[in-house]
Amino acid sequence: MTRSDSESADDRPRRRSTAVRPSDDTLLDGVLSVFAAHGFDNVTMEQLATAAETSKPTLYAHFGTKEQLFDACVRREAASLLEWMRESYRRAQGFDLDRHIATTTRALFDFAATHTEGFHVLFGAPTAGRSHEVRTATIQSVADTVAELIRHEYGSADLQWGASADFCAAAIADIGVRGVQQALAQHLDFPAAANLTVSIIVAAMRHLDPAAVRGVDAGTTPTAEPSLPDEPTTPGDAPRPRDTQSAPLLSPTAPPNDVLDTAIRIFLRGERLELHAVATELGISRTTIYRRFGTREDLLGIAIARQFERLLNAIDSECDSRGAHRISEVFDRILRRLAADPALRTYLQNESPAALRLVTQADGPVHRGSVALVERLIQRAQEQDGYRPPIDRTTLAFALVRLGESFLYSNAVADTEGDIDHLLQVQTTLLGVAGPVGES
Repeated sequence: MTRSDSESADDRPRRRSTAVRPSDDTLLDGVLSVFAAHGFDNVTMEQLATAAETSKPTLYAHFGTKEQLFDACVRREAASLLEWMRESYRRAQGFDLDRHIATTTRALFDFAATHTEGFHVLFGAPTAGRSHEVRTATIQSVADTVAELIRHEYGSADLQWGASADFCAAAIADIGVRGVQQALAQHLDFPAAANLTVSIIVAAMRHLDPAAVRGVDAGTTPTAEPSLPDEPTTPGDAPRPRDTQSAPLLSPTAPPNDVLDTAIRIFLRGERLELHAVATELGISRTTIYRRFGTREDLLGIAIARQFERLLNAIDSECDSRGAHRISEVFDRILRRLAADPALRTYLQNESPAALRLVTQADGPVHRGSVALVERLIQRAQEQDGYRPPIDRTTLAFALVRLGESFLYSNAVADTEGDIDHLLQVQTTLLGVAGPVGES
């Protein structure tokens, strides 16, 4: 080898070994910093591949075009932010609006401090197409939660919030995002910037003019002049939060069927489930739904769990097999039905990886409910048919559910036709079934 050959080889970008195929998350970790630093328009696929220590064909195989790669990056960071904010909502449950705003606004600043590149990708240079839609939907999700809190905490017999709550919530969400952007751009002290942002939002809410609120909801200009900054509205006139704490959520084990049925219908139509869509169909307020079920993700999880329960019960009632063969047949039919379900595929594709977390979260309604249903199915086979599972019932139910989750997610998101027959061989082995089980 000549010297020039050696130098040329040393200068080539190092590629990750092809012995182990990189995951989507690993590749996204690699390109995130490049997108955050340079935006979408100013980078090439070659630069992105180098940053991810892979090849352009690998990026194309995993994500498609550069726009699709950027979209995947934005969607992942949006899902991380929303999960971060949902955790802050859980911590703030029961707080009045002022304390809730303080908790969640500081959480937004904390996310940006610990996920700076992700925040830059989400809210940096303008983007178009699906990435812009994801960014807008992320802010809207935060605003929807704030709007429900405004209606609950500031509502009274004299002041019923309508579109004005959405208007104020959108402004609050924008102030929070813009506050973080300014803190990053000017290298400000994050805790101090967060405190100032909280102060601005809380002061604005405390000095709202009720006539202006009613004017927005009535679609008319209020007759009274809004108070100027040097003439603040008196505390007696301004909408004030209630003294009581937020009402606790009702138990998801006994939810009103009309809300769940409506949520399931919207989901099965392949539409994005939103609280306002359910409320509109039922002619009730989003506040009612929020107080009973929680956030959009909470309602979505309960609805999916309910639909799975209905599907399992319906298929189980059609099976004539007994013992382990019955369990295997039920699982076979369920997986084939779900794999062919366009609504589920649309959800997993459009909201991945948030959808994966919602479906597989160990303490979430979908996974927890699925394991409980399968465990009852196994228990009945034990009691009625003398079935003796090879491992304890709870562990077996957990393994079967995780197996199904893995198949369905891979089948939908990776856009590959999973080999369901091989999966069912693993399933029958777990069940201890001797010989194949037929599928109708």
